[in-house]
Amino acid sequence: MLASYFPKPANRLMGTWALSQAAALQRHMDLRVVSLTSWVPRFLDGYKHAAAYANCPRQFQWGELSVSYPRALWYPIPPLKQYAFRNPAPQMELAWKSARRFLIQAVQEFKPDLIYAHHTAVNGYLAARLKQAFQIPFVVTDHDFDEIAQCAHLPARKHFFADVISQSSMMVAVASRMENQIRELFPQARTCTVQNGTDPIPDALRAAARPEELRNRTVLFSCGAFYKRKGFPLMIEAFAQAAKQFPYAILRIAGDGEERPQIEEVIRRFSLQNKVQLLGFLPHESVMREMCLCDAFVLTGWDEPFATVFSEAMSAGKPVICCNDGGITDVLKNEIHGLTVPPKDLAATTHALTRILSDPGLRERMGQAGKALFESSLKWDHNAARMEAIFRAAIQPS
Repeated sequence: MLASYFPKPANRLMGTWALSQAAALQRHMDLRVVSLTSWVPRFLDGYKHAAAYANCPRQFQWGELSVSYPRALWYPIPPLKQYAFRNPAPQMELAWKSARRFLIQAVQEFKPDLIYAHHTAVNGYLAARLKQAFQIPFVVTDHDFDEIAQCAHLPARKHFFADVISQSSMMVAVASRMENQIRELFPQARTCTVQNGTDPIPDALRAAARPEELRNRTVLFSCGAFYKRKGFPLMIEAFAQAAKQFPYAILRIAGDGEERPQIEEVIRRFSLQNKVQLLGFLPHESVMREMCLCDAFVLTGWDEPFATVFSEAMSAGKPVICCNDGGITDVLKNEIHGLTVPPKDLAATTHALTRILSDPGLRERMGQAGKALFESSLKWDHNAARMEAIFRAAIQPS
């Protein structure tokens, strides 16, 4: 398994879902995980986020899962990130050349039947190069709408993707909308959709009592990085309008990022300092605790491919408010598991929040329906079983 967006010992919030998927896959098959890591010299470990890369060990044990972190001359940071998005080939060729020796040795030692790659740009390319060297089939899962859709406007990017896709055994999308985009742009692609999963929340977190400050309050919880597509300012403005009728309602948000000043400005503008609580980045276990403590989960960002926070909310038995353009709506049904709203629609978001805040019975019914959906089809083991079938078909094509 090649997965570059993966937790590192010094940054355990990055790609926690990828670690969970890898752990589930390991329960179904023999697995070795390789996470390509940008080479950063040790003397830069005090510069912003460089420490997670400069101090990353070459091998780390995540429970029963051993992960390798080979260094590569690959840097997904501005302005290199923007250039590589338009034309991935030069930077991916450099990444391959710098990590080639390790990857070839890993294949020779482990002798895999198949390579599973996250994201066409980066790991799909590495898998294609390894296929050329060893004739090992590979499967790719993509996780972002824009990474596919922009191929329509960027010829070099489309050519790069077409080359990887032509060699792949299967292109897996996490949402049917993404699969449709792949088919439209690359008619030769072999495609399917497999939703991401979620691990069950530990019983100890479920059983935890609400702290005193949250008792007798209606608690909405949200979570995500603070950048434009997540839509936090609009969500907070909608909450400001809805909460006028509900003096005991509060909104707790876990996360941080570049849009924090805009978010704080909206909070000040609507005098929500006592009703909107910014919790900062939280460890995954703390996020799950917040899921258990809240009455409903809300995240109205647009173009969400298949954010696992929604299935995590359902695993906690909570109703969800989300946008109707996201991959989660392949499985989450409006008025059954939660409420969906059009992207960037303040009035619709306000109305949805008002309904959720005003009706405990509705929250209970939707939460229980979401919990049943999670138990039947949204665990990481469900994902692993589907992926195993895809892998077997790739190894033994009919």
